[in-house]
Amino acid sequence: MTLMDTENSEIPTLHEMLALRNRQITAVHQISRVLSSSLDLDDRLRDILKTSMQAVDADAGTVYLYRPADDKLVFRLVIGEKSEELTGRVMPADAGVAGAVFQSGESRIAADARSTGEHDRTIGESVGFDTKNIIAVPLKYQAGRPVGVMQVLNKRSGAFDSNDLEVLEIVAAVAATAIENAQLHRDAQLSAVAHAVGDLSHDIKNKVTPISLSVDTLAPLMDDMFADLDRLSAELDGAAGDSLRLATEVVREFAPESFKIIQDQVLEIQEFTKLIADTVKGIVSEPLLEPHDLNHIVMRQLDALEPVAKNQGALIIRELNDVPAAKFDRFSVERAIYNLVNNAIPETPAGGSVTVTTSHSLDGIFPTGKYLQIQVEDTGRGMPQDVLDRILRGDTKSTKPGGTGLGTKIVFNAVAAHHGVLEGESWEGQGTTFRIKLPLLIAATAEKQDRAASHRSSP
Repeated sequence: MTLMDTENSEIPTLHEMLALRNRQITAVHQISRVLSSSLDLDDRLRDILKTSMQAVDADAGTVYLYRPADDKLVFRLVIGEKSEELTGRVMPADAGVAGAVFQSGESRIAADARSTGEHDRTIGESVGFDTKNIIAVPLKYQAGRPVGVMQVLNKRSGAFDSNDLEVLEIVAAVAATAIENAQLHRDAQLSAVAHAVGDLSHDIKNKVTPISLSVDTLAPLMDDMFADLDRLSAELDGAAGDSLRLATEVVREFAPESFKIIQDQVLEIQEFTKLIADTVKGIVSEPLLEPHDLNHIVMRQLDALEPVAKNQGALIIRELNDVPAAKFDRFSVERAIYNLVNNAIPETPAGGSVTVTTSHSLDGIFPTGKYLQIQVEDTGRGMPQDVLDRILRGDTKSTKPGGTGLGTKIVFNAVAAHHGVLEGESWEGQGTTFRIKLPLLIAATAEKQDRAASHRSSP
């Protein structure tokens, strides 16, 4: 073979290599523009995934982010057919091709996803999505710690090959850096806010502590005063003594209850301030599991919000079913109920309603059974699916003008602290439903009552 023949035979290979390098350079150039345009993580991920799909001519794509709290991969971003149904879903961190890539840290191609046993078809089939072929690449921070997986599916022409994989691995490295930088930026913002909230929490505590101390000082002084008045009234003539007792009767009856209300409110202010500070810092406190009557707690929150609903022209409907006394953290559950209802009221037009329902299941295994449930359903404006998904995964980013997102984060943290489940559906223009499911930990008295009822009903 002549030198010219050799050179001619190498030309197609050189063209192929040049085309590959051009694709890589184009993809990196496009992503570089993305990184300089926005620090919002969702915006970055969307543009990165679009660039990846274009680079390898894929029809769909997914970015999974790892959620260590429950060892799950979350469908953080989905582009393509059935994206609305899939976004926000979760799967075990070792399931399917994406799970295998996350666990091993090694990219892979599934040239025929229909036949390989490694591909988990369950989620795709549940929404009617047909996966033909897959490339999945790991997303790792610079220190090598895995953060998720980027996956593209269904090449429009031909099959995915090693050249496609090489392009995506370069993109994935840049994508992981984008995720890490966005997280660092967000952490810096939260740190600044947490510092400010911490100072505010300290200031509030300093302001309300004297109130509590004053009540603690005044209450025994009032008791001593009433004792002196009782002695004085006993020494006076009948009519004068009766007049003195009558003059002090209202204060005598009102004072203890007033002192308790003040003390309770001061305590709630301190607890709520700490809750906000912890939420901003990302702290999920261990719950104080004590026996409580859920319906009583729900009623207290609804009574407090009734004037707000009336001012809005909305109706609060209470459907409180018989539920057993159960162990949960009173304060965090109170705050979760309050925030769900308080968020629903302004979204509900005049004439609409917010229905709060309590229920439970004694049978089965949590979360499909053995649960305590609070459901808040409104006939309001509803919300887009991506906003609902963000709330259900605990993202504090608010879409309301002036909103902080802390209310929904408080709800999420309360559920997470109990190892519960937060579920929801929303239909724009029709309304939204949220359900809090907590593992049912029946209090001892309720367990005895259930056993007694079971014994009475047995033949």
